[in-house]
Amino acid sequence: MDKRKEALKARLLAQYAEQLDEMLEEVKDEPSLNLGQIEDLALGVRGQVGQAVTQGLVELEAKAAVPGPVCAGCQREMHYKGKKKRRVRTRSGEVEVERAYYYCDHCRQGYFPPG
Repeated sequence: MDKRKEALKARLLAQYAEQLDEMLEEVKDEPSLNLGQIEDLALGVRGQVGQAVTQGLVELEAKAAVPGPVCAGCQREMHYKGKKKRRVRTRSGEVEVERAYYYCDHCRQGYFPPG
């Protein structure tokens, strides 16, 4: 596994451990929990973990090298205009996506590579 993936794995495991510690601290003084309460706690942690994993993988993919695109209209090389951020609602929660943006001066068309 490459270093970026190892670092992501370590970060996610640390976040997961912290979330479990917080959840267990919340319930330490509860005399007993019913199944619905247990399920609510588990689903809450699952949602937080899912969102963190999604955000981490999105960030990992955003750092992957993307070759300079060619304009579909005129076949000229498009110019890199920087990265643009956007909040996106996913099945595992809201994440921030940052993607490269390219622009063709000739056709006046913008392009976001898939990701």
